[in-house]
Amino acid sequence: MNPQKNQDTEESTLLQDLQAEVSTESAPLLQFILRHGGAIAGFVLLFVLVLAGTGLWRWYDTSRSNEARQELARLSMQKSGEGQLKGLTSFAETAPEAVRFAAWLTVGQSALHENNATAAVSAYANAAKERDGAFGLAASINEAGALLKAGKNAEALALLQELLTSLSEDIPTQQLKQMAAEAAQAANQPEQAARLYLALAEQSQGLESDYFRAQARALTPNSPAQKDVPGEKQPENR
Repeated sequence: MNPQKNQDTEESTLLQDLQAEVSTESAPLLQFILRHGGAIAGFVLLFVLVLAGTGLWRWYDTSRSNEARQELARLSMQKSGEGQLKGLTSFAETAPEAVRFAAWLTVGQSALHENNATAAVSAYANAAKERDGAFGLAASINEAGALLKAGKNAEALALLQELLTSLSEDIPTQQLKQMAAEAAQAANQPEQAARLYLALAEQSQGLESDYFRAQARALTPNSPAQKDVPGEKQPENR
């Protein structure tokens, strides 16, 4: 007896039984599966391998990020100084993406602690590139503060004006405008500072509004706009 012949006969009988069970509408699909069964099995295997590879990568990436967070914490707890700043900077340059934003913020804080405003500016700028939204905005504001500390008042003002322009109307900007007004004042741009203080006065009430108007008036005492500041009662001519 030929085993191969028996096997072929059994397979043929199985296919015939299978075809008899399916409906007429499903017959073309069955024929397609029978003709391309090997290729379909290969695609399924490839899909499983891709899923397995993705799972392994996620596990590796998570493990690497956790190790990086531990290393960042260790560096942060070291004695502050130039050694710590160099170590944090070196770490941030090669940190995983999930940790990079926090790493650059930590570098900026360490740099400010060491009165190295230039390094802080660079660190906060790198942090701002890593995130959008509120986190990126916070990093950019820190960058502007570091620029002011470094004496780069005009650059700080330009950055703050760019941030004010890019923000949507539903985001409160009072503190950012006040920071920009102070930067304009430090950059020897009194008219720009006065315009910002007046805008702040219109957004404020009571003593706070009076304070901002007084700041604007002090910066441009001879400006026509200051002769009749909105909201202030002018003295009567006698």
